[in-house]
Amino acid sequence: MSPYELKACPKPKRARGKGRGRHPSLKRSRPLKNRTPMKQRNAKRKGSAFPKVRDSAHCVWVVDYTDCVGAGRLFTRPVSLNDIGQYGGDCVHICWGAHDPAHVGKHRSKGAPDLGHVVNMCRALHDFYDQHRNAFAKVTGITERELELIAAGNALKYVESRGVPHLGAQP
Repeated sequence: MSPYELKACPKPKRARGKGRGRHPSLKRSRPLKNRTPMKQRNAKRKGSAFPKVRDSAHCVWVVDYTDCVGAGRLFTRPVSLNDIGQYGGDCVHICWGAHDPAHVGKHRSKGAPDLGHVVNMCRALHDFYDQHRNAFAKVTGITERELELIAAGNALKYVESRGVPHLGAQP
């Protein structure tokens, strides 16, 4: 008998029944649930998940009376198709689209208040901010701390110009 001779051996048996092809210990104890997405608008709360921290007048004021935080700044790379010029490798940001209030730090859906946490951004910069939060400071040169300071300054100007009582003040 040579060492290269083939010897017959039995084939492994196939699993039968439920869980075919799986190890018996990997069976599900119960079937998967059908997951449905959360509704965008809750009728009980009149639409917002956090109605007590919403200030639509402040958001409108920020959009109307402040400039986009990236207007005229030099970025290391373009954030929209309208950003022009290559001055030493940098490009000038030209605002594109409608101006939107952008929440700094926590997202609005996570319960971030409007007053003191909103800056004005054009649509292109806002989209870039939402999609690339980690790279935003590197590309634009605008740090998260700088955005927080701008938002706090906007809130102070709004309260002073509107005569709205400060938070915690007695009427």
